Amino acid sequence: MARISSGIKSLDKRLQGGFPEGECILITGKPGTGKTIFGMQFLYNACLEGKKCIMLATEETPEKIVEHGKAIGFDLEPFIESKQLTMIRFFEMRVMNMKEDPGSFTFMNIDTLNNLAHIIDDDVNVIVVDNLGTFSIGVDLKTFKEELEVLSFLLSTQKRTSLMIMDAAAHEFTHNIAEYSTYGTIKLMFKENPYTGKMERFMFIPKMRGTKITLELINYDITEEGITLFSPKMNR
Repeated sequence: MARISSGIKSLDKRLQGGFPEGECILITGKPGTGKTIFGMQFLYNACLEGKKCIMLATEETPEKIVEHGKAIGFDLEPFIESKQLTMIRFFEMRVMNMKEDPGSFTFMNIDTLNNLAHIIDDDVNVIVVDNLGTFSIGVDLKTFKEELEVLSFLLSTQKRTSLMIMDAAAHEFTHNIAEYSTYGTIKLMFKENPYTGKMERFMFIPKMRGTKITLELINYDITEEGITLFSPKMNR
């Protein structure tokens, strides 16, 4: 099975080389667990590998995403300027109905998940959606599940690797149904260390088809170089 790097070397080792290429992977977690950083790290590495990428951010402007990326060593701006990475202005359309010149970014009319697969250029290899939960607002569970299944199927058929980031609140509100429609799931969480009383970040991989995984909780941290996993011996 072909693999694509997650952007986190220590995670790639646990996934037999990375995510299954051409499949849809779900990332969930509460605020502060590093969901968006995970997405940027994956996106940045994919760009370095020469892949054509697209990012749809529903809760932040492209400028903010780029700014956050630079702060942790993932400068996406050169890839945007070279047209290798397309950042879709969705946040402004959603909250402000913004219509002025988008500058170096792109406006697209995306009112449902079904639209997304049909408007992406044929040469795009990698898609990151942050936050998938936005598309569950005001939609019944059956419709949301069907739209995500169709999107996941179409992207997989087109051999595009996609990272669907979803906040924990929306994931729980939709009864975790997104996990049934995606190829793999990674859950980011906080957990108290009983020995120190401190809250720590943990990663749990309950599902990754075609991949031998362990069901242990994996310690990780967010550093100046992005997300870093502790070695197994350091897992607390």
